Order: sequence, then C-alpha cells, then structure tokens
Amino acid sequence: MGVDVDALEDYCQFGAERVYLLLAIARAKDNEAVPNSSESVSRKIVESPDDLARQVAALSHEVRRFDERYRLYLSVNARNTTAAFFRLRERMDDWLEMRFRGNVEVIRKFTRLDREFLSVLQSDSCKDDSNLLFDLDDVASATADEFERDLSAVTSILWRQETPNGYHIVTEPFDYTVFEANEGYELKRDDLLFISSLDD
Repeated sequence: MGVDVDALEDYCQFGAERVYLLLAIARAKDNEAVPNSSESVSRKIVESPDDLARQVAALSHEVRRFDERYRLYLSVNARNTTAAFFRLRERMDDWLEMRFRGNVEVIRKFTRLDREFLSVLQSDSCKDDSNLLFDLDDVASATADEFERDLSAVTSILWRQETPNGYHIVTEPFDYTVFEANEGYELKRDDLLFISSLDD
C-alpha cells in the first residue's frame, strides 16, 4: 500500500497557522516485541502541500533502520501553530514554577522543547478543524460502501482509507448523535488517519 501524496495534498487545507502532523508509529499489534506502552513514534510537521512528499520520504528513511514494522498516519484535523505556542508557553511557565519550588528533574524538559512542541501540537486543544473519523473494524468493502452511503446522506465525505483492520472514513462535522448505521463503528473526533504501512 503506497502513499498517494497527490490525494493527501487535496485533503490537507494549509494556511498561515495551519499545519498537519505526519507520524510513523511502530504499533504493538504489528510488532510482538513492542509492548503498548513502548510504541515508537516519529513525528514531522507538514507546513505546505510541497512539504508532504519530503516529509513522507524523511519518515520512511528514518524508520528504515529499525527492525519494527511502522504505519504512517496523518492528523485528521489541521493543527493551529499559534494555539500550540501558547499551550507550550503555559507548560514552560509550569516547569519554571516547579523548578523554583525545588524540582530539578523538570530541567530536562527544557532540553527537549522540540518534542514538547510536537506533543502540544498534537493535543486536542490545538486542532484547527472538527472533522470526524469513523473507524470500522473487520468489515468487508461492501459494508464500508453501505456505511459511506449512509454517512453521505447527512454530511460530506472527505476521505476513505482502507486500514489493516478495516476502514477509516473522514467526514465534515455534523450532528453525529442522530446518525444511525447498521454497522458498528468507533467515532473519533480528533485522531490519526491511517495512510499506509511503511514496510510495503
């Protein structure tokens, strides 16, 4: 399953303060030696359509040196960099207060601000859209087709992606509390959209 960068460029809506996160994750379910609490994650910020191919290639190259199998994901919603800067500043103020109260361990956080920023950027408080991700597990393509038809009667479909376990369907926001479907699903209001396995 390759990466269709052109389709990703169409999906992503970039702006002056709008970016996306691209992640490579060694999921425990794909790697017997990796416990859930130790899943390896690499993140890249994607700032523009032209940046997508470069960041996909960078992540692919980065994880190639490891034995684990990695999956490539994209944040389903754009991230707001200004909101992330303010959240990071709040965290840094907390760390300073902790340091002034005698905590010496917190100093380490200041040596990895780049990772802290990526973590903040991925948080719910920094999402810049309200797209919805419907996760269908263990379903046939025909069932996903029917589910997509039901969804398209109440909202616009933005993306459909086959996953190793089923399908991801992304929609524009709508009142999902009145949505009824014959198939079971998990609704995720701000999560990661499966793009591809990186070992293919």
